[in-house]
Amino acid sequence: MAKRERVREPETGGERAGSRSPSGSGFWGGLLVGIAVGLALALLFAPQSGEETREQLGEQLGEQLPGLTKRGQQRYEALRTQLRERYSEALSQGREAYHQAKDEVLSRYSRAKNAQ
Repeated sequence: MAKRERVREPETGGERAGSRSPSGSGFWGGLLVGIAVGLALALLFAPQSGEETREQLGEQLGEQLPGLTKRGQQRYEALRTQLRERYSEALSQGREAYHQAKDEVLSRYSRAKNAQ
């Protein structure tokens, strides 16, 4: 019998190019480094102090809050109405299915009883 030679792949010194770690730790590590770098750059290049920024954000929120509240309430009411309609429809379909099943069972029971 002829002996088959194994072809060895060249070693690349670790994981092969394009392979991914099963835990995804490379992604999370990169994400954390990116967040840290972004935070550091934001602190270094901030045009105003933190107190001024908080004050400015508070003013902007105060101006936009009534509009946001109104839109939130409108969306809540629309969703509430939609859910009530779906609930009502599902309830009526369930009742209809119950009555059909009940009628079918009673009909089969009566036929079986009369057949005896």
